[in-house]
Amino acid sequence: MNEQFVAIARNPRIIPRVHHYCDEWCDYCPVTERCLEFLCTEAFREARGKEADEETFASMDEAVAFTRQLCAIEGVRTDELDELLAHPPGQSGVRTDDPLAERALDYAARAELLLLPVALQLASRGPARSPAGPSPAEVIIWYHLRIYMKVFRALVSAASHCAAGAGNDDALGCAKLAMVSIERSRTALQMLRETAGAAETGPLITILDELDQGLQQRFPAARAFLRPGLDCPVA
Repeated sequence: MNEQFVAIARNPRIIPRVHHYCDEWCDYCPVTERCLEFLCTEAFREARGKEADEETFASMDEAVAFTRQLCAIEGVRTDELDELLAHPPGQSGVRTDDPLAERALDYAARAELLLLPVALQLASRGPARSPAGPSPAEVIIWYHLRIYMKVFRALVSAASHCAAGAGNDDALGCAKLAMVSIERSRTALQMLRETAGAAETGPLITILDELDQGLQQRFPAARAFLRPGLDCPVA
């Protein structure tokens, strides 16, 4: 166990599990100084002398070990991670037949195609905080795959919890994050109408509306799900 991580976790200002249902956009997050994952990542990078433009982890094994340490500190099981790692890529059996996941993937592909130049530019320069906030195009690119991943995870989590006869807070948290990401992306697409054109943005907005409605039907309690530190303040 990394003793530095344990010391960070003992800080009473840490918001428990705030990073579990966040959008990972640390540059624009108001609670990074109270986030276990952010602070441990910073400590990890500093201990290894990482420059600003360097990747945090040198290998997948290093990233997995980091994740396991945080889960151990928080008392969180790693069943899903274990299942993924126990099989070759694409053969873990973690899947869903719900068409909502396929629709979310369709949105991700269409959004990237529309904004490919922006995606390539962001990939080349890396994340950077702007005092004015992210541009509409940056918002769409940031969330396009995350919407798919969280829709997928919400569906898989709901199915697995139902099979086990357990509660589904994880599914609700993922669905809530997907809803928030959809709303921000929809607003950004509406702002791009004048430059990108309604013919390009309209179909994407339609898909987002379908995803939002689909999530509400499958997870009616998700919109009211409160993520401490993100949807409601924590003392």
